[in-house]
Order: sequence, then structure tokens, then C-alpha cells
Amino acid sequence: MRYLVLSALLMLSAPAMADCSTEQTLCEAKCKVSNLTDDAALTGCKSKCMAKRAACSTEKGAETAVQMGKDAWENTKSFIKGATE
Repeated sequence: MRYLVLSALLMLSAPAMADCSTEQTLCEAKCKVSNLTDDAALTGCKSKCMAKRAACSTEKGAETAVQMGKDAWENTKSFIKGATE
């Protein structure tokens, strides 16, 4: 059961993760433009982009998990209602 829920979370969060990926790509492009001649600054800027991506992915995954929990609770209530009527 745990694996089923985890698989569903991953499938549902894939579109959200794409947004995080796009944001990282844009961030890194800005880094390249603003740090043309400074490799150390470029590396630091890209590190910031990766940290933002990790935070974004974590947030999107948590939002998906909360929604799935709400849906599961509603389905459980409906099942119990149907079984007891």
C-alpha cells in the first residue's frame, strides 16, 4: 500500500516538478549572463539555483501529499456511508 501511494505521489507531482525544472533552467541562464567572466561567482549562483529547485520540489511534493490525504479521507467517509446505509 505504501508503495502504491508513493507511486501515485510521484505521478501526480511530475507536472509540478516540471515547473521547478523550468525555474532552475531560467535561473541558471541568468547566472551565465550575469557572471560571464567570473567562474567562482557562476558556480555560487548555480548552487543557489539548485537550492531553490530542491525547495520548490519539496514544496510541490508536500502539496500533492496533502491533497491525496484529503482525497483518501473523503473516499473513506463515502465507503463507510455506503456500507452502513
